[in-house]
Amino acid sequence: MGQVLVSGTKRGVTQALILLGAVLIVVSGVEHLHLWDIAYRHVATLGPLFVVQGIASLVLGLTLAGIRRLVVVLAGLAMMVGTIVGFVLVLTTGLFGFKLGFVSGLAYLILVVEIAAVLVLGAAGWLMLQENRPKP
Repeated sequence: MGQVLVSGTKRGVTQALILLGAVLIVVSGVEHLHLWDIAYRHVATLGPLFVVQGIASLVLGLTLAGIRRLVVVLAGLAMMVGTIVGFVLVLTTGLFGFKLGFVSGLAYLILVVEIAAVLVLGAAGWLMLQENRPKP
């Protein structure tokens, strides 16, 4: 009986983490679309990538909330890591010929959301792997 309770609790935590990760991905996407609208719509190459990231995040976040499979968790994790790497590159070496000279508080807020998404989705993925391991 105790084993079933622990397993059910773990599954509930995993599901909650997945849903939180989905929400964080959607927030990242909405904010990228907002940033495109207010600042990046005229930036060559990088501007359209904001739209791609925004739409892909919306689709991926909603898919994750609905499907809750490990492959979608890993896709969300990869998207958030890629977005963070892109932000770091734009700040340091530049990306597609664009380097940020000024970073707004909103950009840092989105970075925090994306880091949180990586942590949450990483934990969810790890728990999913643990749940799928054969029991001795």
